[in-house]
Amino acid sequence: MRFRCSLAVAVLAAGAAGVLVPGPAAGDEVPLRLRITLDASKPLQRIDGFGVNVTPAQWRGGALAPTLDRLVEDLGASLVRLDCYGKADWLDPAARRPDGTWAPEYLASVYRSRVFSDCWATFRHLQEKGAEVHLNVSGRVPAAWTGPDGETLADLEAYAEMVVGLARWAREREGLRFTLFAPFNETNLGFPEGPRVRDEDVRAAVRAVADKMAAAGLGDVTLAVMCDSPPVSLERHRALLDDPDLVGRIAVFSHHTYGDGDAGDGGGAWYEAETPHAALARAVAESRHAEARLWMTEYGDLDQTGLIEWQFAWRSTRRLLGFLRDGFSAGIAWDAFDNLHEHDGAWATYGLLATDRETGAHEPKKRYFAAKQVYRFVRPGWRRVVVSGPERDPDDVYAAWHDPMRHLRLIGFASADRREFTLVGTSRLESDVQLDVEVKGLEPGEGPGPASYYRTSRGEDCERVGGVEVDEGLRRLVVPERSIFTLTTVPVAVETKPRP
Repeated sequence: MRFRCSLAVAVLAAGAAGVLVPGPAAGDEVPLRLRITLDASKPLQRIDGFGVNVTPAQWRGGALAPTLDRLVEDLGASLVRLDCYGKADWLDPAARRPDGTWAPEYLASVYRSRVFSDCWATFRHLQEKGAEVHLNVSGRVPAAWTGPDGETLADLEAYAEMVVGLARWAREREGLRFTLFAPFNETNLGFPEGPRVRDEDVRAAVRAVADKMAAAGLGDVTLAVMCDSPPVSLERHRALLDDPDLVGRIAVFSHHTYGDGDAGDGGGAWYEAETPHAALARAVAESRHAEARLWMTEYGDLDQTGLIEWQFAWRSTRRLLGFLRDGFSAGIAWDAFDNLHEHDGAWATYGLLATDRETGAHEPKKRYFAAKQVYRFVRPGWRRVVVSGPERDPDDVYAAWHDPMRHLRLIGFASADRREFTLVGTSRLESDVQLDVEVKGLEPGEGPGPASYYRTSRGEDCERVGGVEVDEGLRRLVVPERSIFTLTTVPVAVETKPRP
């Protein structure tokens, strides 16, 4: 059966005055209906925030500032992973002194250069806007520090001295405030993303950095490791999870996730099986490092044609919701804006914002608005909460395959005081679907404000498409096929005009 309906919306919430648009006309066919329950009394992981990867090369004396403002104020980015240099060879091994350090005057010449000055300025501006910024290191290392293959990191002490020196200069000389540092990038992949670190050397590499951090008086700066590329390797994490001396020194276990096409987006892995990301979350929770969080410090898609922007936005958002469901506490998109990647010398178009290479201006792509469906309406400190759909028929042997929830990804969140909520989802059903949303477990009192409905689709860019009909405590909204949608009580000061 083909379903059709008007985008039926009535009042904003129970008791709210006024009607935004008419309800469905008499005779309209009823769409597929599913009852969904968001239970704020059943909290899961704490959400640390969402954000973007930033390189400071486009700072240009502050010309980048309005773009950074937009990312924080409009998109809702609260986390920024900032790569100063793009390569891990900014210090000359030949200039290293016999004691393993570099002379202060040499360090000053490097860290006061334009490249690093732009980084410090970018960091300060983002921090002034309220974003939580942490530095990361990526790219090739000097050949003198590698093994015979020229890619595998061999001199762990030299590498640790260099990256800790960067953190020390940023804290002590530039006065930058941060308590998290990411010293490695995709060392399971190796050149050009970072030096390759063998599985058996992962623990020693992290220990070298952690020990030098403590020796440098930076014991309050914790680490995010290992920022590995997919697929997840529990073996690489095991050496860290089993080390009691690293408890409290590692605050974040980080990973990256990409895909090309719908790879990794099958219904079975999402709906039934334990994914590799969920297995990693379980391993961390059962280890000595149970207090550490899991962050996806790079996520997105690999298409570089620019010809399937809606598909890019769709895939990226499905991956975001997927790893949040698997227990991750943060997602950081790769990349903030299109830019030249120093590590491989290539112009890349992974950005949420398109960059005009002549003027330096930035304009949002569809993927920006898709990310905004989550970033703007789920705040740091909120908790993911249990969301459930209709029960399956216990007598149906094909119940798992008949279940329409296989084609919906729904993630629920509630504020720390349980007075606000947000439900985010993607639908790939080939029909409209009416969701009757029951919200349970909110604290009595003032309660949440009116609920609003935002949507991104081929023709919509995180637009508020109307209010939400409320009937007998159920918030009802109609979700068109192949759309990304958000039901939220989070108020937005400036909104697009509601669409009928």
